Amino acid sequence: MSGTVVRDRVATARPDLIATPHSDGFRVRWRKHPHWGYLALAADIEDSAVVLTPTELHIGRWTRRPPKRIQPIVLPLPDLPKGLRLTGIRPDEDELTLTIAADEWPGRLARIPLPDLLSWLTTAAMTLTLPGFGTRSLP
Repeated sequence: MSGTVVRDRVATARPDLIATPHSDGFRVRWRKHPHWGYLALAADIEDSAVVLTPTELHIGRWTRRPPKRIQPIVLPLPDLPKGLRLTGIRPDEDELTLTIAADEWPGRLARIPLPDLLSWLTTAAMTLTLPGFGTRSLP
């Protein structure tokens, strides 16, 4: 998913912050004064949410441990279909990769038209919403 989607989701949860995925985690800046520095965050998955935990505070050339009053940012995720679970998260330069695993596939994959499946996965990755498969009839 793109960095834009991540920034929008964090802005919904915490409007005073600007978050950007980065190769070493996330960087969060204060919207009021983004040039002051940033807070580095580590991403993890807990239950049905992505949790961004503060790790370092960078102000100019100064790097310190963040104050204890800075709480983790919790980004709730939409409910996944039964049998699917979020297993991993990896931030990279202005993008975020989520890994999902299936306990078992509820039917034959070949019965789902490939264009519908690709469209569903693309929409889910780009918007963090789970669309329906549509009404296309099977051959």
